Amino acid sequence: MRLLPGVFLVAVLTARAQKPCADTPVYTPCDIAIELDAAAGQHANPYATVDLWAEFRSPEFKTFRVPAFWDGGRRMIFRFTPMEAGQYTYRLSGNIPSLEGKIDKFTSVASADATAFIRRANVHHWQYTEARKPHLYMGADYQPGTPVDAYAARKFSHLAVRALPANAFSGPDQPANAFYRKLDEQIMAIHSKGITTDFILAETPADIRNAFPTPQQLERFVRYIIARYSAFNLTWQFVNAWETTPAARELLKEIGLQVKKLDPYSHPRSTRAAQSSAYLGPDGWMDFTVNGSAQDAVIAIEHQMNTVPQIALIDGALPEEAFRKRLWNATMDGAYPVMTGNVSPDSPNGKTMAGWFTFMSERVRHWDIEPYFDVEGGRSIAIPGIRNDDYDIDSVEYVVYVESPQKVSVTTQKHGYEVYWVNPSTGELRKEKKEWKGDVFEGTPPDATRDWVLHLSRDQHKEGMLKGGVFSGVVKFESWPVPVQEPERNPQKAPFELVQPGTTDTLTVGQPVKYSINLKRKTGGTRRMMYVITGEIVRDGQGTRLLAVGPEGTFTIPPVTLTGGPGVMNVRVAALNAPGKLYLLDYIFNVATPGAGSSK
Repeated sequence: MRLLPGVFLVAVLTARAQKPCADTPVYTPCDIAIELDAAAGQHANPYATVDLWAEFRSPEFKTFRVPAFWDGGRRMIFRFTPMEAGQYTYRLSGNIPSLEGKIDKFTSVASADATAFIRRANVHHWQYTEARKPHLYMGADYQPGTPVDAYAARKFSHLAVRALPANAFSGPDQPANAFYRKLDEQIMAIHSKGITTDFILAETPADIRNAFPTPQQLERFVRYIIARYSAFNLTWQFVNAWETTPAARELLKEIGLQVKKLDPYSHPRSTRAAQSSAYLGPDGWMDFTVNGSAQDAVIAIEHQMNTVPQIALIDGALPEEAFRKRLWNATMDGAYPVMTGNVSPDSPNGKTMAGWFTFMSERVRHWDIEPYFDVEGGRSIAIPGIRNDDYDIDSVEYVVYVESPQKVSVTTQKHGYEVYWVNPSTGELRKEKKEWKGDVFEGTPPDATRDWVLHLSRDQHKEGMLKGGVFSGVVKFESWPVPVQEPERNPQKAPFELVQPGTTDTLTVGQPVKYSINLKRKTGGTRRMMYVITGEIVRDGQGTRLLAVGPEGTFTIPPVTLTGGPGVMNVRVAALNAPGKLYLLDYIFNVATPGAGSSK
């Protein structure tokens, strides 16, 4: 029998004998293999016709319903990961009569080396499933052949893999077992290092639809992938980009709802995107978002609109300085970073990511921090505290990214703060000799040759919030009520308006449309404004698309959004002002295909 490297034990079950996994460490996948007996000979293609399930009952009486997957020949495998130490009982069911109702037990044991699964927490952040322990998300695209140790040395906590290349299936119901056994080994190597796998099914929804044309074939594929890989520590990120594929929203919803229903461990679900997956949020299957846009306004505004964690994809092929600035600006937007592309973890950008991780993990309560706007000369995240009629909570720290070296002003609560200047390339610190105390910090970076990060930190106060240091026995996982604002939707109260195109204009898909947003009045809040324009033709069901960023320019309505002839597009202008107030204004335009209308 072939053992999956790193999996604790494989047991073979038949209708005559059962030998369950024994002493499996928690959070370690265990394979229970079944060799189908002669009575199952009518299943010429077990992948397509065998339907086997095991219902696992944990020591704390939680139930996990797990499907089996076909692994070649007559072999079916249940891959299960115990999440508690103690005795598990499991019962088989399905369409193999000789196995129906079979029951057995095994014991799971505690493990000091195990890495728990991750889940969303504290509005925009992450934690492990045990002990309220925070998880710092920093990802990369895994390059097969690169040792996982190389990524671990650079402190990457997530690695993305792909499950459906051209050679993965020779037909809709014919998985290439050799490919998936190799993928098993890659993911087990990632899992064994305590790294989370970001599981991408395919490049686009079209690749999935072409491989599995019927609903039944798609359902079998999704169940197969869940059966084979949900036992690992992972997030689901279905495709790399969805926006240009017709009916992508419908397909992703179908997959997402099936994964939501069948994944016994409820791993986090989303999809990557050329611009943003947040536009699919109303469909009810996602629990975090992924931004592919390089525009800070998109990430910053979506952070204020959504109460889920946010991932920013950053092209690893960017020049070092451009990459570093994208990384730190995405952090100030409130997102966690992923380095994409065929990039070595030992590249300059990989080393920059390692420096980011060192600083964020060792110096910052990253699981508790949010964008902060009372800053001049830089962009900030902070735990600023709250003092009002309902709360009297002290500030903790302020992190300010100074992209262009200049004087920085940060409004703070009046406390004593240690002052650090951080090199964003390496995470190295320069600590000022004297503690600073006041309510408005003003300072300049150590030199004007590069970007810097300013860190104002109440170190002793933070130590009192922990036991044994960062990541060890968190006392206060949520130290303050994260502000979730209600956007202003009243056009009369908004300091801006969309003046071009006019609401009587007919817009033509695929053709440039000039637009402009004007300020109706200037205030202290309008000294900095971010604008994002999105549009959706609700009737055709293709979902929202990003149209433009900024106060003026041109946008083009993607033809994929209009599938049923002339229609109506809902256009939304989202704006974020200097103090962080969010405005949402909605407009309606008639939309036509070329030759059927005019664009102005």
